[in-house]
Amino acid sequence: MWRQDHPDVALQNVPGDLVTASASGLDPDITLANAMFQLDRVAAAWAKDTKRDPAMVRAEIAAMLHDTSHAPLAGLVGEPMVNVLQMNLHLRRRYGAPA
Repeated sequence: MWRQDHPDVALQNVPGDLVTASASGLDPDITLANAMFQLDRVAAAWAKDTKRDPAMVRAEIAAMLHDTSHAPLAGLVGEPMVNVLQMNLHLRRRYGAPA
């Protein structure tokens, strides 16, 4: 389904966890690469809702993603991850509830 909605995206640029799901589909974490891939869309939506400069909102959210990311075993293995629920709570605290 994702590919049908995004036919022009070069697949080598798409993080694997963006187009796959766990068995439960309830994992709280996504890779930092996945979060960064979605950054433009998320920042644009928050900028529109808050009537703020999109570039400034994008920079703030990117910093939040890097500040809140974590890696398994204190970074010894695996990719950096972002907890989606915690990130959404941070965004709501910073920008308020979306319209």
